[in-house]
Amino acid sequence: MSSNDNDRDNNDSVEVEIKKGNMTNDTDTNNARMTYDHEAFVHKIRLFSELTSQELQSIQKGKEMWYETGDKILAEGEHDTFYVVLDGKVDVILRDGSKEAVLSSYNSGDHFGELPIILGWDNHSCAAYATEKSHLMKWSQEEFWRMIYSSPVLTRKILTSMAQVLKTLETTLQQNQKLIALGGLAAGLAHELNNPAAAANRAVTQLSESIQEWRSLVQKLNEKESITAMQWSYLSKLKKDISKFDSSFPNAHNNVTNIKYTADDALKQSEMEDEIVNWLASHGINDGWKLASDLVNFGLSIDKLNEIIDNVIPSRATTAGADGENTKQNLLLEDTLKWLNATIRVDQMLYEIKISTTRISELISAVKSYSYMDQAPLQDVDIHEGIESTLTILEHKFKKADITVIRKYESDLPHVNAIGNELNQVWTNLIDNAIDGIGSHGTIIIRTKNERQRHVLVEIVDNGSDGIPTEIQPRIFEPFFTTKELGEGTGLGLSISHRIIVDTHKGDMSFTSKPGQTSFQVRIPIIYKGIAQKYWDWVKPSDISSINSSSNVTQTPD
Repeated sequence: MSSNDNDRDNNDSVEVEIKKGNMTNDTDTNNARMTYDHEAFVHKIRLFSELTSQELQSIQKGKEMWYETGDKILAEGEHDTFYVVLDGKVDVILRDGSKEAVLSSYNSGDHFGELPIILGWDNHSCAAYATEKSHLMKWSQEEFWRMIYSSPVLTRKILTSMAQVLKTLETTLQQNQKLIALGGLAAGLAHELNNPAAAANRAVTQLSESIQEWRSLVQKLNEKESITAMQWSYLSKLKKDISKFDSSFPNAHNNVTNIKYTADDALKQSEMEDEIVNWLASHGINDGWKLASDLVNFGLSIDKLNEIIDNVIPSRATTAGADGENTKQNLLLEDTLKWLNATIRVDQMLYEIKISTTRISELISAVKSYSYMDQAPLQDVDIHEGIESTLTILEHKFKKADITVIRKYESDLPHVNAIGNELNQVWTNLIDNAIDGIGSHGTIIIRTKNERQRHVLVEIVDNGSDGIPTEIQPRIFEPFFTTKELGEGTGLGLSISHRIIVDTHKGDMSFTSKPGQTSFQVRIPIIYKGIAQKYWDWVKPSDISSINSSSNVTQTPD
């Protein structure tokens, strides 16, 4: 066996005596240079396996650490330590509020911690835990930088690893943000759907009861009271006059009355009910309070009740047997008024069901428009329609925060050739940020403009009291940068929006901010640049003028 083979065997059989927290070498463990034994030991670590002896000698010794299962190794926000796993397993957990996700798992020979150091990332929400008994070696931030500067091979390996970690992190955060956004939108949509659905359900229950009462009264009036066709004709006309529950009468029960009082005037309402209760009592109806409220709401005054008597009730008898005849007439009056109440209530319930189901249909249409369900990704997009569907989806947030939306839309705004659902994602991020910036009791202005038939400008302005601090404005579009509390934001909303507008649609996105006013301006080319480029690639020059003419857009080569 050659001496080289002997040397290699000797290196392979090196044994290192380990104490907790230190390694026994030929020199003091505080020595910055490695001994021969330590060099051989570190060379077996995959990260350092391609380094030369000279490069290994330039690396300072790491400090060895032991962790039991479940121990926290790296805390949230920590960005000053680099680790190599010698033995065991470590999981990096991404926390987002109350949710946790395993971002990466590291086994023997793997390394982690370089990403926070290189990015100076002191607000990350990742933590590392030992998932089994583990043996690690760590270096401080200063030692890590000296390690990087000393070896191009090591730099390449760490940067390659960091790129993979960044890709995994961004993908995970994007998925989390989508789930958070979807959860928020779903919760808001469920809230918005619940109101009309509950109203419709309540109306259906009441409608069933009212129809049963109405049928019973119709049968009673026909069979027992022997009401005539002329009397039915009058009652039908009266019912039409006081119950116009149609889409053109959203407040029909208030519009049909000639009584000069408002619904909020409880005192006036009570006085009129008392008058009707007394009138009904004078006509032998002792439980008049059961009818009085509805009669007042339907606009039936004392004069109108007297008119009903004149047209439906025969003249009151004054001869022998008059008491029995009058009692019969009183019952006819009571049944007639009950029939009128039941009939109008049926119309009310039907109208309420119509309004509720219409609202549900509008919400579903907004969701379909927002998501561009069953539509091609790239198409002519109505900017106003996209913004309106976004506002509908976020309506619950406006109500909760008491925020007013002011629309300043330019009429005849041209459609843009774009990816509609991505633009809606931009509007959602910007409007949601504006809501957060206001907090409560504020105003959001949405302004659109056609800029020289080349771009469509969408400006979203909020009057949040603080605005965006000057010192962080240069970083506002950076991935993972957020000013929100830990777990409240991923720092990707504005980054993704900027990428959609600038990279995908070749537009522009900018902002201005001062206390009391923050404005984001989005400019989108009317003609999608990707399609325009394809035209320039293969369409004959003579065809380009016709394309410009048909789209009513003037193009100039870049």
